[in-house]
Amino acid sequence: MPRYFFHIANGKTFKDDLGELFLGVAEAMAHATDIAKVLGEDAGWRDCSVVVEDENGTEIGRVLVNED
Repeated sequence: MPRYFFHIANGKTFKDDLGELFLGVAEAMAHATDIAKVLGEDAGWRDCSVVVEDENGTEIGRVLVNED
């Protein structure tokens, strides 16, 4: 299974050095959406992005953190 990394970006980038294993891009992006929802509960993280990278360091998507 490929490993995906979930960085938090808000002008600075908070790197995820461990990552998580998922079957593919769809599952990784769904996880990024879940992370963004949790972060959106804290006003300090709103308008940040969860940046998803594959194990080669290629960005495969972003999810904006907003209040639900």
